[in-house]
Amino acid sequence: MLDNYYIRRKVSRRSSRSARYAPFCALTGFGLLVAAVVLHRFSLIQQPDLVFIVTLSVFLSVLALLLAVKSFYNLWRSGDTGGRRAMRACLIALVTLVPPALLLGQITSTPRIHDISTDLETSVQFNTVMGNEQDILQAQKPNIRMRMLDRLGLGDLIVQNSLGTDAVPDMLQQISAYPEVSGRQYDSAQDHVLKAVLKVLKDQGFGIVSISGVAGEDVDVSVEATARTLLLGLRSDLVVRLRDEAEQTTVDIRSVSRYGRYDLGFNAKLIGAFFDALDLEMRNAVPDAPEE
Repeated sequence: MLDNYYIRRKVSRRSSRSARYAPFCALTGFGLLVAAVVLHRFSLIQQPDLVFIVTLSVFLSVLALLLAVKSFYNLWRSGDTGGRRAMRACLIALVTLVPPALLLGQITSTPRIHDISTDLETSVQFNTVMGNEQDILQAQKPNIRMRMLDRLGLGDLIVQNSLGTDAVPDMLQQISAYPEVSGRQYDSAQDHVLKAVLKVLKDQGFGIVSISGVAGEDVDVSVEATARTLLLGLRSDLVVRLRDEAEQTTVDIRSVSRYGRYDLGFNAKLIGAFFDALDLEMRNAVPDAPEE
């Protein structure tokens, strides 16, 4: 008979279920975020669809964080396995939540304005009202997705803005938020300024949609175009008006975000960059030849 005979029992650690599901939720949320940005950047979906998919991405990322916290609790309380998977899920979820959080911070720090014009007395009007593409969410009657976004307080991000003559900029908000936004007056003929405007629009990557009026014959000549933000591809419709005033030409511009009540300051920056480039183009241009 052997003394001090011991039988070692192998203890098996239980695998945490929440640790198994957390990485799946985190990866799915991250994939939805990337897919939404890429699809919207290449105009395969519209902004309401972007907001809806990003909202799902945020929900899955938050769920992944909650599951990871539950996994850490099970690890501490019962010694369950899955700590590494829970840690990976946390990192992926946090990376996914950073861009929406930054965007939300920018929304709260900018005024609720989407329509900017350099002429607030006689607003620059769209002559050829460009038809906004129908998006998946608004193509039909409001459904569960639209109602969900409204209940979450995201309705202002998916509304489709009007370019009609009844839509005018908010004068008080614009003056308070962007007092530097103003038009220009050049000592040059209307046709000469029109050439410079078209060149600047082309150089800055704006898509020219239409030109209304004939330079040198009509008092007002309007150029309508579209612009997009660099990363997300958020669209704005803009119109540049050239008014012939004897020996001078007054240039005004209006820029309207296609979707959403918040433009994140994009329209004001767009107008400022346009006039900076137009001022430079007019300074470098050959002066008009004197009439004989």
